[in-house]
Amino acid sequence: METVEVKNPATGELLYTLSECPEEQLQASFKRAWEAYAVVRGMTVRERVEEAGKLRRYMVEHQDHMVEQICRETGKSRTDALMAELYSSLDMIRYYEKHAERILREQKAPTPLVLFPKQSRIWFEPLGPVLVIAPWNYPFVLSFQPVLSAFLAGNSVLLKSSSYTPIKGLYEDMLEGSGFVKDAIQVIYGTRATGKRLIDLKPRKVFFTGSVGAGRKIMAQAAEHLIPVELELGGKDPMLVFEDADLERAAAGARWGGMVNCGQTCTSVERVYVQESVYEKFLALMKEKLESLRTLEGRTGEENEAELEMGCMTTAFQVQTVTEQVEEAVQQGARLITGGRCATGTHNYAPTLVADVTPSMRIAVEESFGPVLAAAKFRTEEEAIALANASPYGLSASVWTADRERAVRVARAIETGNVSINNALATQANSALPFGGVKESGFGRYKGAFGLYSFCSVKSVLLDKGRFRSDFHWYPYSRRKYALFSQLLEVLYKDAKPALLRFLPLVFKLMRLNGRG
Repeated sequence: METVEVKNPATGELLYTLSECPEEQLQASFKRAWEAYAVVRGMTVRERVEEAGKLRRYMVEHQDHMVEQICRETGKSRTDALMAELYSSLDMIRYYEKHAERILREQKAPTPLVLFPKQSRIWFEPLGPVLVIAPWNYPFVLSFQPVLSAFLAGNSVLLKSSSYTPIKGLYEDMLEGSGFVKDAIQVIYGTRATGKRLIDLKPRKVFFTGSVGAGRKIMAQAAEHLIPVELELGGKDPMLVFEDADLERAAAGARWGGMVNCGQTCTSVERVYVQESVYEKFLALMKEKLESLRTLEGRTGEENEAELEMGCMTTAFQVQTVTEQVEEAVQQGARLITGGRCATGTHNYAPTLVADVTPSMRIAVEESFGPVLAAAKFRTEEEAIALANASPYGLSASVWTADRERAVRVARAIETGNVSINNALATQANSALPFGGVKESGFGRYKGAFGLYSFCSVKSVLLDKGRFRSDFHWYPYSRRKYALFSQLLEVLYKDAKPALLRFLPLVFKLMRLNGRG
């Protein structure tokens, strides 16, 4: 059975080892998930919200301990861990505490005239045990948010942690220490092999966050069992900077948007397109701002205080990807403005800006997922939009301009799931906004109302008091009924509004034909 070594990427220290989850343990966990589902489904939405409140209080009270463990396994800075992993999770709980009952409440739907006096309703019901597969870059928040949504919608959850950053024990301590409902959320450890075995147990839905390649494999496997899948995959997010933008703010936004979590964010700013007249000025600003970042470079690797702005990259394979992309771009004619180096034997890749990138370069097309900004210039609005859309990805984007009409026009034209105007990664800060991508960035949405509906079975209901023995469109058919139906279609749909004065006599005639008059 495969064993996984979990190390601190900043120091190389071996933290612990994990073994593949045994088959009998998987089966037992899945059985408990079904038993817990019966309990969770029977709870009111308010009762589930109160359970989420237990987690909120625990997270606030134990934030330092949680931040420490997340940093130890990912290499990110303490502030990145606190704000991205904990703040975002807490804010989502708060949002649902206020709105979940309204979102999941039975909805009335319009009922057409021919069905009067029937009533139409929409119910939102749970699916059953849901499988959430976590990524390594944000091992807590990007698992917690779909887990919470699934639970509040009435499901039990099996969480398959990343084998690179399993944060072993963090969830268990939180669930046990908060007094959360037993077995409603269970954590499973192991590699992709364990994830494959979990899918074969036929959960009612799979929610995956990770790479495009892994997403394709999960979707193919789930398709064999007709399991619905939601995929939150990679990105190559463009930032469009027009000549009338506040360049100081835009440069500061690019620095944070591209370097936060060491660039290992699916919505990181990766491509920066700047209008030609301000291109060189913007590059100079970016160089200054990137070189002023407080990073792990020159430190012992053990220091991770609150002042640290950028930690190290998490995995060796991602360091290799970034290194290859930057070196290849420079060989093909791009300018290395700053960075482009990694301290030997470490994951401390320097904040990097590469300019004059062309669409044919890998760094302009493939996801970098590291502290690298690839810049190029444009002349016109149309060219900027074309450059932004020249990507297989479509997760997030940003538009920087003082012209509000242009900002909205360009934002609408970009093929993406999320757009921030004069800001970077801002849509993710609002728990009311749905999150998800288009094209190879995946499909489906979570957060906001859509985050709950994603984990629901949406049931249509028509209420009839059954006062009549037969509806007028039921059998028997006849020439006379056909003629009346034909007249009815003309009355209802020929003009913009139904001719109500002609409608009622036709209905009465049809009712009499079926013995209802």
